[in-house]
Amino acid sequence: AVQGYAPGSYVRVVLTQVPCELPRNFEPRFPLVLGGLLSGEERLGLVSMRVKKHRWHKKVLKSQDPLTFSVGWRRFQSLPLYYVQDPNLRLRHIKYTPEHMHCLAAFHGPQVPPNTGVLCFQTDARKSFRISATGVVLEVAANLKVVKKLKLVGSPFKVFKNTAFIKDMFTSALEVAKFEGAALRTVSGVRGQVKRALQADDGTFRATFEDKLLRSDLVLLKAWVPVPLPTLYNPVSNLLAPHGRGWLRMRTGAEVRAELGAAPRVNADSLYKPIERAPRRFNKLAVPKALQAALPYKSKPKLDAPSAAKKPRKGSLK
Repeated sequence: AVQGYAPGSYVRVVLTQVPCELPRNFEPRFPLVLGGLLSGEERLGLVSMRVKKHRWHKKVLKSQDPLTFSVGWRRFQSLPLYYVQDPNLRLRHIKYTPEHMHCLAAFHGPQVPPNTGVLCFQTDARKSFRISATGVVLEVAANLKVVKKLKLVGSPFKVFKNTAFIKDMFTSALEVAKFEGAALRTVSGVRGQVKRALQADDGTFRATFEDKLLRSDLVLLKAWVPVPLPTLYNPVSNLLAPHGRGWLRMRTGAEVRAELGAAPRVNADSLYKPIERAPRRFNKLAVPKALQAALPYKSKPKLDAPSAAKKPRKGSLK
């Protein structure tokens, strides 16, 4: 059997293909730790993990914000995408990590075996607690479909008995073709279905409903769309930089805004606006004469106008 070197022995290791910055900026007071990787761990791919924000970290973590991962022998920076798994096995995207519970995260990085521990850092500052989150690798996913909610709003411009032509929901016939057969619902609760696009290539389409719509109804389409997964992989290269200067990392949007003194960008579509609706006028109830004859007397509509209140006569009791 091969015995190898005894613990505590001095050995000479020859390293090849080393960047010139490593010996130039080498600091003897900070020793190097050498490790090995398996052949399967040298490939990059999509990794799924279960993660939880550390209780001592002050802020929640935002999805697709740069995060430094420490996985096995590697330290690298990537953009995690947080999501949760619904009871129907749908992977639903979430914007922030939960406060006191686990969630799932997907990031682009080296493939590692399951049950590998993960430490996450967001900043190098030593003023606060540095560990942002902890987790464990679940699997190396070849294809991961994370979806988010999409609600489209349209309005009818031509109404028939059980059919209506809808506008302002799509912009072309190609978009309508992608949602053929999708379920629709109006604000008043009438259900429907997308059928076919109209001849004009402007996003208008024909839809069928359970009941006749009103021109003032709003038609809603609730769907799920996939979220693209970012593929950033930035290995930590602090040994290649001069000691004390730090390595060049990707900063979060909040750090960039704080340095420049800029305010967050305001999306005009996300602002609340006053809702102005015209008063709705309903037609009077028209009961057919044949139906009136079949109704009991107390249910028949009273067509007489209400008489004016009679004034009391002089000298009579009120």
